[in-house]
Amino acid sequence: MEQWGPLVPAVAAVWPRVEGHVVGRDLCDLEDEVLAGLRAFDRACEAAAAEQPALTPDTFDALEGAARVVEAALQARPPLGTWLGEEFDRLTLTRERFGPAEAPAYWTPVQRSLIVPVLYGTDRAPLADGTDPAVYGSERGALAYGQVTVGVPDDRVIGSVGKPRWWRLRLRPDPARDVLLAATRPSDEDTFARTVRAQLDHGTSREALVFVHGYNVTFTDAARSAARIAYDLNFTGPVLLYSWASKGGVLDYPADGDAARRAVPYFGTFLRALLTRTGVRQVHIIAHSMGNRLLTDGLAELNTAALPGDCGRLGHVVFAAPDVDADVFRQLLPATVRQARTCTLYVSDRDRALAAARRLSDFPRAGQGGPGVIVAPGLDTVDVTALGTDLVGHSYLGNHATVLADLHGLLRHGHRPDQRFGLARSSHPDGDYWSFLPQS
Repeated sequence: MEQWGPLVPAVAAVWPRVEGHVVGRDLCDLEDEVLAGLRAFDRACEAAAAEQPALTPDTFDALEGAARVVEAALQARPPLGTWLGEEFDRLTLTRERFGPAEAPAYWTPVQRSLIVPVLYGTDRAPLADGTDPAVYGSERGALAYGQVTVGVPDDRVIGSVGKPRWWRLRLRPDPARDVLLAATRPSDEDTFARTVRAQLDHGTSREALVFVHGYNVTFTDAARSAARIAYDLNFTGPVLLYSWASKGGVLDYPADGDAARRAVPYFGTFLRALLTRTGVRQVHIIAHSMGNRLLTDGLAELNTAALPGDCGRLGHVVFAAPDVDADVFRQLLPATVRQARTCTLYVSDRDRALAAARRLSDFPRAGQGGPGVIVAPGLDTVDVTALGTDLVGHSYLGNHATVLADLHGLLRHGHRPDQRFGLARSSHPDGDYWSFLPQS
């Protein structure tokens, strides 16, 4: 069964080699111990399959305990434990499932995860002690560049941040198989530009993807989101993040709003460096929630279309659940439309986070659906209300497979809304927009 992971096939592969190293009564004892562990693991896996996606602590403990019984039996009889670990790694490394396009050569496979390098710009201040692998906290700082590596498991549910919990059974000490930061390497702008150029040289399209996070997001969470969105979209160009100084707390909405506004000139400098110094041909940008304030204000102040002819250009610009005043968004939108290949706005009438933001600000938000939905020339508005999404209805960008599939059609193939599956045309006094069809 798939949910057992490589434990059973690994034991089966090692077993023919056992008889030359274990004999007599010890062999009988080993058989009894391993079979007891595998039977317990079988029962625990059946319970885990019934409980997915959330395992109870008892089931998880049963899974891990059974696996440890098998591991201990073999580790007690060298070199069987070493053989089991080698076979386990061989099986996991040969089952990588990124696709359909192959992962870039600079994405490193490690035990059924891909280590994804995310290049970043940030106006967060570095942490004083430097002990956290994230390096950056929630305080404001000067513009900085660098690269963070993120491990993305290959068998997590699309749109999620981690594997099923039973994949923690690695038969050796190992971190939880979630989307995790591995290392952060700060750099200067010159090194940043050279790294982007080197990654572009590995591919053929010379396209890059920038993610701008929203309110209540730490640097760590922002990097994880950028990596898993690129992974889920099967994007094979350089993956970039702009991380502004969000406090990362639910009660810090006003402070985050000020931090987003402060970050606009830094974001403009970051984007200009990317477009002018790396040899990129097209830069696609996805902004979520409050991150759209940086995007709309930044592109209003930076006319990328006026850059020299050998510079990169904006490709597909995606406004996902934008926490931007709707009137301000309408005023600033033409500046983006003039610069980008396409502009897409994702909205929902069930977005409770934006409903709360509207109450706080007294004005509608650009990411809200319903009668006031924004429809404008040069903008493809897509209403996700019918999808239901999560309880809050605000995180559909990275958490809903249907939205990710729609983004894949846009970013990877350049498909217009009328070429993408599951969208229906809706009429509006300002023109047509698109709505996802209800799903069972």
